[in-house]
Amino acid sequence: MEALVEDYLVRFDAAISAEERIGEPDSVICAYMAQFRSERQGDKPPPSGLLAALAEDPNMLAPVRRYERDFLARIRANASDPQMATLTFLAIHGIRAMELLNIQVLDHGEEEVLLGWIKDRLGATA
Repeated sequence: MEALVEDYLVRFDAAISAEERIGEPDSVICAYMAQFRSERQGDKPPPSGLLAALAEDPNMLAPVRRYERDFLARIRANASDPQMATLTFLAIHGIRAMELLNIQVLDHGEEEVLLGWIKDRLGATA
């Protein structure tokens, strides 16, 4: 389980890091949004490995918590509006969590409208 969690974090970080190195304002949160959209287009089921890890050993998610906290700090440091970037981060996490728990209240079209609205407020291209 630990290896699954680590693999997920490494792959996710690799997908975001290239955009982050560009250094443009909002490039990190926009890369995060783009990664989320890309995952959605694949129509793959949500990764349930984190839930399995949590059921197995709640302490196993400590690296995930640290990574998420550090990632949020990277998003904020790169953001033209740190509060809006934080809201975007939390909105995407909320959508993912609802899907994982099978309690979605938005369909994919509504999610795209929301992400478009957020993108307009960030004033960047995602």
